[in-house]
Amino acid sequence: MQRGAPNYERMSASLAAKIRSQASELEAMFKALGAVESIFFRGVGPGGYDIYGAKFANGLAEFRLLLGADGKADDVIFRPDGNDAPGAFVACSDEQGLKSREDTAPISMLLYNGSGRDIQLYRLDAAGKRTAHGTIGDNMTSSVWTNVDSPWVIADASGKCLEIVRPGQRTRYHTIEESGAQSRRTAPLAGSEEMLRRYIEAVGRGAPDYDRMTSEVAAQTRAQLPINQAIVTRLGALRAVSFRGVTGMNSDIYMAHFANGSAEFRIGLVKDGAIGRIALGPQ
Repeated sequence: MQRGAPNYERMSASLAAKIRSQASELEAMFKALGAVESIFFRGVGPGGYDIYGAKFANGLAEFRLLLGADGKADDVIFRPDGNDAPGAFVACSDEQGLKSREDTAPISMLLYNGSGRDIQLYRLDAAGKRTAHGTIGDNMTSSVWTNVDSPWVIADASGKCLEIVRPGQRTRYHTIEESGAQSRRTAPLAGSEEMLRRYIEAVGRGAPDYDRMTSEVAAQTRAQLPINQAIVTRLGALRAVSFRGVTGMNSDIYMAHFANGSAEFRIGLVKDGAIGRIALGPQ
């Protein structure tokens, strides 16, 4: 990828088509990351993907690789993770004078809209001008590839700035709240453990309660049900659930202990108590 010469013969047809469509963007990102310094195995994720972390001269990235029976790569998922820069939140009054940066490490930023209304997302370009990046509906997520410390403006439907995010380790997962401020919770949301237990039990039966999920989570659950049902079934009976903390996306982190192993789950609830975010970790 850094040489601009992907080996499409070592990829499945679908992966080759995906890489061709993203080749110029991926080449620029890999060049910005610099030379590979180390690659380390992290675990096996849902669907049998091998998860690797990679340290480059100028940053970090995660790869998820799925090999086919013929030895070719069936799929590769790439996520740039930036560098050690923490990132920051900037006051709207400071928007003038802020500009994007192209000389920093690439990073993937995930935004969840929990504000109760649609919001607009703008990237500030090299001249400090807003570039529209679309609308994020209420209880929906949006992922963007950008560069560390390149400012993004979160605005209401009229374009009025609500907050400005500079991507980094502390800001790459961000929930947009009604007040525009980040949550400081240290305790779980009321009802999140019970909802998680119900979710696990229903997935194991192959009959999730889609009415208790947002449309986005329902679609995600339907798509991943065969894989997640197989995982939960193999883990066996649920024995205990322990709260571990709160993510930057304002999801509760739980470790679920089963008869045959343990798994990390991250769950976020919306105002009516439905599931607005759910993720099964690689443990």
